[in-house]
Amino acid sequence: MQKKSSFLLLIWMLFLYPVTVHAKEKAVSPYNATKSWYNKLISTAKPDIAKLRFFFTLMPKGGDIHQHFTGSLYAENYLDWINKEGYWISKKDFTVITPKDADKLQDTVSVKNLRSNKAMYSDFFTHWSDKDYANHNHDALAPDVQFFNTFSYFSKIFNGNQKYYAEGIQLLKNRAKNENVQYLETMFVSPGYQKADPQFDSLVRKGEINIDNKAFRDTFDGFISSVSKDTLFYSKVNQYRDLVDLCTKGVDDENFTLRFQSYVSRNTTPSQFFSGLYAAFYEADNNARVVGVNIVSPENDAIALADYKLHMQMFRYLKEKYPQIKTSMHAGELTTGMVLPEELKYHISDAVSVAGANRIGHGVDIVYETNALRTLSSMKAHHIPVEINLTSNDFILGVKDEAHPVRLYTDFGVPIVISSDDPGVSRGSLTEEYVLLASRYRYSYDEIKQFVSNSINYSFMTQNEKEQSLKLLQKKFDEFEHKILSIMDKR
Repeated sequence: MQKKSSFLLLIWMLFLYPVTVHAKEKAVSPYNATKSWYNKLISTAKPDIAKLRFFFTLMPKGGDIHQHFTGSLYAENYLDWINKEGYWISKKDFTVITPKDADKLQDTVSVKNLRSNKAMYSDFFTHWSDKDYANHNHDALAPDVQFFNTFSYFSKIFNGNQKYYAEGIQLLKNRAKNENVQYLETMFVSPGYQKADPQFDSLVRKGEINIDNKAFRDTFDGFISSVSKDTLFYSKVNQYRDLVDLCTKGVDDENFTLRFQSYVSRNTTPSQFFSGLYAAFYEADNNARVVGVNIVSPENDAIALADYKLHMQMFRYLKEKYPQIKTSMHAGELTTGMVLPEELKYHISDAVSVAGANRIGHGVDIVYETNALRTLSSMKAHHIPVEINLTSNDFILGVKDEAHPVRLYTDFGVPIVISSDDPGVSRGSLTEEYVLLASRYRYSYDEIKQFVSNSINYSFMTQNEKEQSLKLLQKKFDEFEHKILSIMDKR
């Protein structure tokens, strides 16, 4: 009887074994489960926005490498600091009023009273951000003016107490980690140095604007020589270095890295621009936390347009002096009707071929550029990514959906990086940028993962830092995909 039972058990095990093996072979991997669910979310006529938002909230997003520090903080954060300082808000134009503004003190409101007045509080946000811009009828500025005007409100707070820079950085770090972002490369502040020289301004705007011209290069050489002898220059860059040290102390940890870009405003005189740009390059060369240099301010302003080619030559000149310094350049943040048609023909091309940009920010007007094919080919060949900012491109330029060139870039093999730009002003997040990307353009899960990896690969971190960050990113994706599999198993 015992032999018969053993024989039957053996037969049963032999029968069961292939079934078990077959079941294991059929088991869905975490990666495939995640990919399958994502495909379902984007495959319907109308993508499931709520579930996409849930998906991207959980998904690791690598880095946010096109982000302006002051524009990433929310208006509520600024109000907290205004309240701490005992400042007021002007009832007339919602600017910050300090005790030094004696002539404006009467027509003000405290932060406490502002917050208790619903109508005034709502109006405050329409000045300090893009909140409610499109959801009700009201007198409004043009979208680009509305957007860029918000930045004029922020500086007075930091001028009053620099500790808020460090507090702001900590806020952005915490917000990033809560959003599954492990790296921030934020456009922090400029060194604040400018040297005005009317004679230089006059000289460089005449004749051939090209540093291949010896006389033109000599003018640049002489000006930079005078800047390098200015004691105020060293005072400003040292103050900037102290501020960077203050704001980065203790911020990096095993799951988060912060780096800064310095920058120069494109809407100043040539001498002020060039001296400020030199200060930015100098600081990036002398501070490991400052990993790149950028150019900011509205690209469609009169000075920015008139001096664009001059600015590109100035970048080229300093890139030759500091070949190790990386540059990300706002270029092509323009569209038809915003400027003369001629101004849409060359900005990205010159940023790439003349200024030697390592990354391009926005790049929206590529579809109008004369040498677009050559520029796209060059960006692909030299691994120059474009930083895609869907929300701000929609708001500032009115360019969205099929009109946006993101698909053009990827179809031509140009690497892209998804970034948030100014989430405090736009009241958004990096998560929301991915939701827009997926719902509008239906990129595959593998493509989405590549864009996330791009945010690390094309960052300005050192190679060793990138390798460590990519290992962390892979670990986070493994955890994320297991989490999605678990969710799918429970449904």
